[in-house]
Amino acid sequence: DNMALTLRAVLDELDRLSAQGDIDEIGRDEIVDSVARAALLGARGNSGVILSQLIRGAAEELISRPGELVDPVLIGAAMARASDRAYGSVREPAEGTILTVVREMAHLVASEIAHMEAPRLIERVPHEQQNEMIAAVLEGALASGEDSVKRGPDLLQVLRDAGVVDAGGYGLTIIFAGVIAALRGAEPP
Repeated sequence: DNMALTLRAVLDELDRLSAQGDIDEIGRDEIVDSVARAALLGARGNSGVILSQLIRGAAEELISRPGELVDPVLIGAAMARASDRAYGSVREPAEGTILTVVREMAHLVASEIAHMEAPRLIERVPHEQQNEMIAAVLEGALASGEDSVKRGPDLLQVLRDAGVVDAGGYGLTIIFAGVIAALRGAEPP
């Protein structure tokens, strides 16, 4: 619920921005600043606050590279910064939580990018091709995140004792599955 409320604040902000005109015309800087602010102001509970920091970290990376096309390299950098921002926002980070999940997802993306033949977009390509490049990288991250969520109880006694996985980490995998589906114009897995 807390993650959903945080995302609802982001969606409401995107709706507000798109009511001003074509969102593609607004500009990356304004969009990511607005989204990061909305996530922070709309954050609820621990998982919502951590999610807002993930969004903020990714947004910071996106606006730090003006003129670059969104490609696997930029996505990898955004995920790494998001992970760093989230860890830095927690006084006593616990392994087995959303923090571990996002770190392992970012690590997998960095590894995949290092082995890609052409991870950069130097010039514009059709949206479908760009979306598929990003979806393919995120799909690997999702698989890594799902594995990390399953290992959470092995890393955190309180999860093991309760017989559950970390809700924030699980929620993050749900979000990534939705993003992948949206990029592909398909239903989420």
